[in-house]
Amino acid sequence: MRMPRIKINSGYSLLEIVIYVGILAIIAVLVVGSTLSIYRAFAKTRVERKLIANGDVALETMIRGIRSATSSNAAVSVFGSSPGVLQINAENSTEKFSLSGTILQIKRGGDAAGNLTSPDVSVTSLIFYSTSTDDSTMIRTQFTLEAGSGIFKKTKSFYGSAVMRGRY
Repeated sequence: MRMPRIKINSGYSLLEIVIYVGILAIIAVLVVGSTLSIYRAFAKTRVERKLIANGDVALETMIRGIRSATSSNAAVSVFGSSPGVLQINAENSTEKFSLSGTILQIKRGGDAAGNLTSPDVSVTSLIFYSTSTDDSTMIRTQFTLEAGSGIFKKTKSFYGSAVMRGRY
């Protein structure tokens, strides 16, 4: 006795392959688009955090120095224009804030200058303003930082002011 032959259809038709490839292409486009979007957001956030960290440290250091100062040295300081320079005098020392290229530096007394901003962050503007009355002197500070490149380039401005300790 002979067994009947059963016809088995194996493989895919051309239409099924086109549909599967289309579905896979749509999924691939969505995954790549999401990945690029996440990368862009991460890169922008990283640049923003770098700007804020550098700006906060620089501004806090300058404001703390101004508050502890008793006077400013008008012969060395440059007020009202960029790049500004501020030399302040405390009881036993001096501090000088200035730019070296695009890096904000502080020089204390006879010590070597130290950087307040990192080399990958540029200071594009640094301006100091001095306002005095008979019994007080206020120093206003403003500077602009820039970091990143291309579509990830960001700029942020920082502002602060303080009254000198020995002047009120």
